[in-house]
Amino acid sequence: MAVALALFFSLSAYFFLKAHKRYGLNQDMLRAAIGQAQLLKAQQKELERKKGILQRVRGFVHRARSAGVEKDKWAYYDVNIEEPVPFEEAEKILRQTANSPSYYFKPMTLEVKTQIQPDAKAPPTTSAAASGDSSETRTGDVLLNLRGSFVVNRQ
Repeated sequence: MAVALALFFSLSAYFFLKAHKRYGLNQDMLRAAIGQAQLLKAQQKELERKKGILQRVRGFVHRARSAGVEKDKWAYYDVNIEEPVPFEEAEKILRQTANSPSYYFKPMTLEVKTQIQPDAKAPPTTSAAASGDSSETRTGDVLLNLRGSFVVNRQ
């Protein structure tokens, strides 16, 4: 009877350990499956977010094209003014840089100085009457430095 009891105990221990090992493996597989499911849900959520962004971008491009905002339909005219001008002329130039339905001004730099310092690198100029009305001899109230581009709709 002792042998039968020992054999029963050994077989019980063997099957218990085998079942416990399967239980541990199943727990690991369950954790892995839950992790994969969470990862897939996160990826699906990210995909939906990116689809929404793409849809908004497509809508914007469609509205821009229907409004005529296409790169080939616009001409660029560069502006580079760097000279002393009277206040009235500076005001006129700055008013021309306002946007309208057919064009807009794309500024790069705007600098207005009220105290005009002579350029130390430039050679001293003679009188304005002797050399004509060149940009070096022009005088003005402000030094206007304006760089940019007029972007005009060709239609």
